[in-house]
Amino acid sequence: MRRESDVRPRSALRGRWAAVLVLSGLMLAGVGWLNASGDRDKDQAIRILWTNDLHGYVKTLYHREPWDADYESMARREGRLGGFAHIATLVKKLRGEKSGRTLLLDAGDTWHGTGVTVFDGGATVVNVMNALNYDAMAPGNVDFLFPKDVVMARVKQARFPVIAANWTDDDTGDPVVKPYVVKEVGGVKVGIVGMAYQWTAKTGDRSLTEGWSFGLKEKEVQEHVRELRDKEKVDLVLLLSHMGLPTDMKFVSRVQGIDAVIGAHTHDLVKVPIKVGGTLVCQAGSHGKNLGRLDLTVRNGKIVKHDHEVYRIVAKEIKADPGIQKIIDGGYAPYIDKLSRVIGQTKTMIWRRATWQNPMDNFISDVYREAEKADVAFSPAWRFGATTMPGDVRVEDVYDWIPAHGTVLTFGLTGQQIKSILESALDNILNDDPYLQLGGDLARFSGMEVVFDIRRPLGQRFVEIKIGGKPMDPRKVYRVASANTQFHNVPGAVDLRDTKKTGVDTVIAHIEKKKVIAPKLDGRVRNVPENDKPLQEMEKRRIVGG
Repeated sequence: MRRESDVRPRSALRGRWAAVLVLSGLMLAGVGWLNASGDRDKDQAIRILWTNDLHGYVKTLYHREPWDADYESMARREGRLGGFAHIATLVKKLRGEKSGRTLLLDAGDTWHGTGVTVFDGGATVVNVMNALNYDAMAPGNVDFLFPKDVVMARVKQARFPVIAANWTDDDTGDPVVKPYVVKEVGGVKVGIVGMAYQWTAKTGDRSLTEGWSFGLKEKEVQEHVRELRDKEKVDLVLLLSHMGLPTDMKFVSRVQGIDAVIGAHTHDLVKVPIKVGGTLVCQAGSHGKNLGRLDLTVRNGKIVKHDHEVYRIVAKEIKADPGIQKIIDGGYAPYIDKLSRVIGQTKTMIWRRATWQNPMDNFISDVYREAEKADVAFSPAWRFGATTMPGDVRVEDVYDWIPAHGTVLTFGLTGQQIKSILESALDNILNDDPYLQLGGDLARFSGMEVVFDIRRPLGQRFVEIKIGGKPMDPRKVYRVASANTQFHNVPGAVDLRDTKKTGVDTVIAHIEKKKVIAPKLDGRVRNVPENDKPLQEMEKRRIVGG
């Protein structure tokens, strides 16, 4: 095709040529407009692929879920799960089936959560995402466990937009990153609004997010949806959300015009999209064990058909992509000797994900309490963390349990303050309003035996608390040990001391000394009545449609 500068009609014909070219341009533009308008009347098919809550697990892992009744046997049959190199192979296959009509998205809690991410600030994860040509990402609360400069370095490193309509600068009130992006794929114009975890500044270490605010921002998001519809003339609006499944469902019932939610945070395995009004709400588990797919047929700016699947990534069934594996191996290379060192053995499977207690955090909090000769110890109620199978325990396993360099602190709390911590944690689980659920699981602790009754009113649900085998004295000051929690910031806490020993190093030293460990469940948490079916089912509530 010739360039315009190559067209040089004779001077006598220049005026006529100009008129013809202008008229031709208008006709072609008109045809293009008619085609675009006509296409809206036709079925247009696009594919959305997504990951969520990978928590830095670029390598394969074992991971027990609450609904996995006999995961140890299952793990021996199917082997390791996930791994970005295996995800990449499936992404490329599914993307190839709908070439030019596929979006690849991530809903956050992706850059942080493993030993290698603690060491490199999540850089290896972003390198992999760049290589896979992600189209957009919304950050999760765990992505903000890095210092602010590291978070912004990852945003800058990303060759895809990191979007969040509710991540704002306290000084200016402006969004820190773009609130939304527009992508045209397969003839369909898609507006994608990002949402970070609404309680990031309240539930995490505030020193890491000082100067930034989050929140629900319903009015602002509604305005972004209007802009996308009225000004950008998009055909679809997606919400790329790290707010959690219950909050997503309430949010789209109040903010109009959102066609589908690609969600995260609560690690829900949504096998069948949940319909809230006209909105499809999706989420695909966690830890890279799954890849979500949502195929949409669009006509006149509406979804007229959808097909959905969550693929389980069984590593031995999907060949690793060599290019992505090379990036992962390169990222691990500086730390492999440290992470692969064997420090002991475990007789039992060590797992985390549970509402009330788990062997992993029972063990960690027991270690903190013993190391500091404390009355009580706390560890965070994190959802993330790979499962360690019986056998060798390596340094990398401990970083999977505690992906942080926070030091063990000791401080004094009264029995009443400890009870308030427990009551607040329980309400975060049980509150009927999703907007008021600030956490996911009960606080993890050692040195106490507690009994609760959810039939009782807020603040009175713990009917029995024993510390050191004796009834808790609400006025007595107990010595508490904790790492990576904010319990030392409870108003009235006294005698705060920093041991200067990281939680990771404390646990590693304990395992090296004991040589063999056997973490387990015990009776430190009980409920009445013990046959309460809603509580029994709560452990399995995170799988939807299966």
